Amino acid sequence: MRRVDGSYYHQSLEESNRAQAQRDAQEIYYEMLQGEKKGVIYGKSTFARIFKQWFKQHKSGKQRRITINSRYTRYLTFFDNYELHNINELTFAKYLAWRVNYWDNHKVTAKEKNIGKHGRGGVYNIKEIPSANSLQAERQILVQVLRWASSRSLLDTVPVINSNMRVYETDNTALKGKIKHGKSRGASIPDDILARLMGKLRYWALAGNKDPHPEHRYARSRLYYFIMITSHSLLRQGTEATRMKWKDIGKIRSKIDKDVWLYYFNVKDGKKQRNNAEATIKFLTPDGTKYLVRWRKLCRDSYGLPATNEDFIFPKLDNEEVETHYMTRLFRRQLLRWDAEGEEKAKRSRSEKPYIPLAVDHNGLHITLYSMRHTKISKLLIHSNRSIAEVSKMADTSLQQLSSAYFNTQMLADADRYADQSVNRDAVERQSDEDKAWIAETLKELGM
Repeated sequence: MRRVDGSYYHQSLEESNRAQAQRDAQEIYYEMLQGEKKGVIYGKSTFARIFKQWFKQHKSGKQRRITINSRYTRYLTFFDNYELHNINELTFAKYLAWRVNYWDNHKVTAKEKNIGKHGRGGVYNIKEIPSANSLQAERQILVQVLRWASSRSLLDTVPVINSNMRVYETDNTALKGKIKHGKSRGASIPDDILARLMGKLRYWALAGNKDPHPEHRYARSRLYYFIMITSHSLLRQGTEATRMKWKDIGKIRSKIDKDVWLYYFNVKDGKKQRNNAEATIKFLTPDGTKYLVRWRKLCRDSYGLPATNEDFIFPKLDNEEVETHYMTRLFRRQLLRWDAEGEEKAKRSRSEKPYIPLAVDHNGLHITLYSMRHTKISKLLIHSNRSIAEVSKMADTSLQQLSSAYFNTQMLADADRYADQSVNRDAVERQSDEDKAWIAETLKELGM
């Protein structure tokens, strides 16, 4: 087809039926005429070209730009050769079918595993099953580019692309089980894995921290104290913790022991505060206070950081704010390294017991920094005899969210009550000593 500027546009319709091909060509011709009336150069607006223009002028924070560029270079290049007017909901459905199998078909190269200064960066968190949230984020970037193109008269109309991933699963059965709809920030860590993990982490960050590179040595210590302090205060392991400064620490005298001061964090720049919520407080346990004091002393005495009231509690070695992803990536990489060493050791061992990984729990869910917060909340609900309302205040999480996310945990916390299904509540079923002994012996025999 001939454009207004005299050049020609070529496109395969991929249609064997001649009548249908003529109808499709006519439809494209009308689109071309409508676009040219608005100044659109039909056939020259590929996604790759327009994305570069959009990204160049897009104003956002440094970390957001890194995230957008990362998603584009890894996944959204799928659309590179598409003309903008050919991108729609059907195209996005094709993208999803490709995207959910990306890591099945992609071979990670040595360069991808280990890039950047001192071997940092690269692929460290390969999720074979992407979460619905991740796919929605990728869709949002796509839509933002299309909207920008439309505002510059490079696209006639912005297509409607559904953000509900379950709709695509309904339309394409191949997507069933390929999209994760649950929470993706890690579940509560099983006790056996937690004990091993914390033992390794303590040695790696403290007694065994002999890394000759000062920045690496500091990063190990920072990660350990970051985990201990946030776990003992229920601070969220995001900007809520990384932007905390020493001046944000408050104290109040204990009513039980007048000689004891209780310390707490004033959370002014956290997840909720970005949505205009009021500042909240998170109390440190006595052990949490001990870790906090040790960390401040370590910063001053061993690493020469000023650690004044105006400084960040968990800064970089140059005393600037640390991005959360530095610690999440280091944590994840170290878990994978320990697992690789453990599996190799298990192969050399004569024992037939399989190696139990640290990077995933017994259900195969990734263990993350956020898993530490889930673990502490779960333990409070099960073992502390506190009400869910009290735990909700301590964690600064709504009752609705806590009830939804920790439904099973709440049942485990009151297991005796839920296991008693007698109709008459006063007539509690009781097992005889003989029954108890037989059940215990049989369970042992069955390996349960």
